[in-house]
Amino acid sequence: MMALSPQTFRRIVPVFFLLMFAVSQLPTLVHSAEDTAKPAQRKRLGGIQPFTTEQREAFLAERRNATIATLNTKGDPQLTPVIFYWDGSAFYFSVTKETVKYRNLKRDPRISVVVDDVLGHHCVLASGKAEIRENDIWEMTSKIVYKYYGKEEGDPYLAQLKKQNRVLLVLKPKKMQAWGPKPLPQPAATPHQ
Repeated sequence: MMALSPQTFRRIVPVFFLLMFAVSQLPTLVHSAEDTAKPAQRKRLGGIQPFTTEQREAFLAERRNATIATLNTKGDPQLTPVIFYWDGSAFYFSVTKETVKYRNLKRDPRISVVVDDVLGHHCVLASGKAEIRENDIWEMTSKIVYKYYGKEEGDPYLAQLKKQNRVLLVLKPKKMQAWGPKPLPQPAATPHQ
């Protein structure tokens, strides 16, 4: 096992604790007896369980925001909401070269992403190293735009994006977790007498 330098350790720890805190809070939010903010939701949830591959793919195909985490020059997490496309093995994000997230990833390619549905208690977390593609980006960028805006609204938006200094971020996750609510068992039907 390789020892981490103090600088690397300082960069990893904030992201790790941020993600662990987020993951640790979900069961508390679902099961807290003292929390009465969403009693109807809590009553229909029997806890959380891992997604099947089919559930994960369906969830990621929907129009959802993602939040990506990169590490700034001090090693602190920098979070950015983004739109994305998932092709079954990688996440794709279109960004300009002028953004902080681009500069962060040029310096340190580690990235994490969370895609969630707060009210439905669904979540996908993924992490790994981002690949930055500077060429042949428009086919996948079109898929991102059309997913969120459709072709009719997406074409003018895509035309504006093509005037910008864009790249494609590709994340093939090294680690991925996905979960959703476990339905409560339904009572057995009683025959009419």
